[in-house]
Amino acid sequence: MLFGGKMQASGLPVKRLVLYKHGVGYVERSGVVSNEREIKLSFKKEVMNDLLKSLCVFSEGEGKVSDISYETPEDISKMIEEKAIRVPEREAMVGLFRQLKGYEVEIETNTEKVKGKVMGTQEPHSSQSQHSNQLSIELNKKEEKNTVVIKDENDYIRNIDIEKITAYKILDPEASEDLKFFLDAVTSERKKNVKAVTVFLDGKKAELTISYIMQMPSWRVSYRLAHDEDGTFLQGWGIIDNVLDEDLKDISLSLVAGKPISFIYDLYTPPIVTRPVIREESRAVSAPIELESQQEALISDFIKEAEKEEEEMALEGRPGAKAEYKQKRAMKALREELPAAAPPPKAVSRAMQESTIVQTKTVEMGEFFKYDISHPVTVKRGQSAMVPIIQTKIDCKKEHVYNKQKMERNPVVTMRVKNTTGLVLERGPIVVLDNSTYVGEAIFPYTLPNGENHIAYSVDMGVVINEDSKTEHKVKKVYIADTYLMREEYETVITEYTIENKNKDEIELVIEHPKNSQYELIETPKPTEETESYYRWSSKVKGKTQTKFTVKMGRTISYSEYLRDMTVESLEWFYNEKHINKRTFEFIKELIDLRSEIEELNNRIDELEEEKTNIYNEQGRIRENLGALTKSGKEEALRNKYVAQLENQENTLAEIDAEKKKIEKQIQAIEKKIDAKLKETQTKAWWEKMIAK
Repeated sequence: MLFGGKMQASGLPVKRLVLYKHGVGYVERSGVVSNEREIKLSFKKEVMNDLLKSLCVFSEGEGKVSDISYETPEDISKMIEEKAIRVPEREAMVGLFRQLKGYEVEIETNTEKVKGKVMGTQEPHSSQSQHSNQLSIELNKKEEKNTVVIKDENDYIRNIDIEKITAYKILDPEASEDLKFFLDAVTSERKKNVKAVTVFLDGKKAELTISYIMQMPSWRVSYRLAHDEDGTFLQGWGIIDNVLDEDLKDISLSLVAGKPISFIYDLYTPPIVTRPVIREESRAVSAPIELESQQEALISDFIKEAEKEEEEMALEGRPGAKAEYKQKRAMKALREELPAAAPPPKAVSRAMQESTIVQTKTVEMGEFFKYDISHPVTVKRGQSAMVPIIQTKIDCKKEHVYNKQKMERNPVVTMRVKNTTGLVLERGPIVVLDNSTYVGEAIFPYTLPNGENHIAYSVDMGVVINEDSKTEHKVKKVYIADTYLMREEYETVITEYTIENKNKDEIELVIEHPKNSQYELIETPKPTEETESYYRWSSKVKGKTQTKFTVKMGRTISYSEYLRDMTVESLEWFYNEKHINKRTFEFIKELIDLRSEIEELNNRIDELEEEKTNIYNEQGRIRENLGALTKSGKEEALRNKYVAQLENQENTLAEIDAEKKKIEKQIQAIEKKIDAKLKETQTKAWWEKMIAK
């Protein structure tokens, strides 16, 4: 739409649209412009950051783009209040003249044209009492008129009836610009969430292309899979939404599968950097003092005295005054020490250029696939559309898949689909038709070309599978290593699948068995295929039959038992199960016997310690009694008895300590014997002796 050298967005329609799965759309507008100075586009406020980040303008031909402007995020109402010219809602003519006081205008009436400065307006008195006579009010309305008072070019003061004014022009450029801004702002205020972007041109003919990204709904995909004896047919539809404020007519549409890196960067909000506020230092002004002689010295003495008084006030006055005084003194000393300011450098721009290095780095954003719709697409404003993206035959095989973690007793019916389309298939819902009959639906996963996936669309209740597991352990070998008795066992987990096909038709059954990195498959047929988490075995199961399938998985488990800590019961189990020979049995039995001797000796030490404790307690009681006895009469005889008893107990304690030391030596000797025998296990001669027949 052309008007006054301006072109609206409808004059530069959308020609190309690319939609992504992560909520972004790439919009491209193009067209031929001629004699236009401005092209206006409108965008919602929430997409302005994407626009400022991605807007590109290309011009081919003579015409060139000069610059691009856009509305700021500042509140329009606040901006209007800050301007000098504002037109009121009612009495627009009178209200405008009120605000033009002091500005130069040119007024035209039916009889004359007047230039001059507005002095003000004269309006009918509106302060009539509500109780006044209605007739007098009507008379006043007829007699009084709205007029504007003008001082014309000849300095005459003129009173012009506003009703007789046919046209007038604001001659002051600033006031005229304020009025223009007010009218544009009022228009924008009606659409608070819509911001205008203006592309300024030089007015010459050119082929213009404008492109940008913006937030848009993700495109979706839905599939239909039709399977019969003649083959399988896959159909895919892309679903898009037109959220632009215009119709999309005959556009080139592309749908991108994959997720390029994208983010929102706030470029629209003007950043305001907070700077520290430095207050001007307040200074006391002294009255001039005039003396006939020694004026300079007296003034210096006066300033020192004033500073002394100021310091005393700081020390005794309000909180914080002392710190403020010290800061003033420091600032004064600093000013006295600072050198004179250096002249500014002459080549500032050159220095900035040399100190700033601009680097650009390209980043590969990953693989993605684009669906280019071969025919033009039309979508009305505010509507959505479905566009065909896939319509081809595809490799497919019907299978039953059993996985206890998904369905405990029944397999799911699947279509094993191989992507032979040569396209990347995006994730989406799929409806399955078998022999022209709806049989279920599923989620089609993201699939690369030549990739395979099972599309599970129903559960077959006619096939019942029972799973039974058991675990077996078998000792492989027993040996001594580094003072430990080592035992290796082989653990086998046996899972038996009992399959009953109650249907009349034969089925292709796939059993999924979970993997375990600690186990290996043994005595089991090689899997048909493997996934990251499962083994798969595929086989045919005839109708009205029952069959079984067994999976065995095994692993080696090692146990260790410290020879010094073994019990007789444990040793006898190894010997009775024939895991060790008689020589090994006797060797370990001797170690156990030696350890038993040590335990007996330790028990005797415990008994001696307990006896010592009892003696100490008894001695404490005797000493308390001795303290209460005198050295005369019968008490002296009792006292002598207690003293004799203490002497006997001390002798007993000495005997206990002697026996304890003897036992400790015996324990040390046995420990050495045990250590020596354990060292034997690390010699070749000992092993030859153990295995000799």
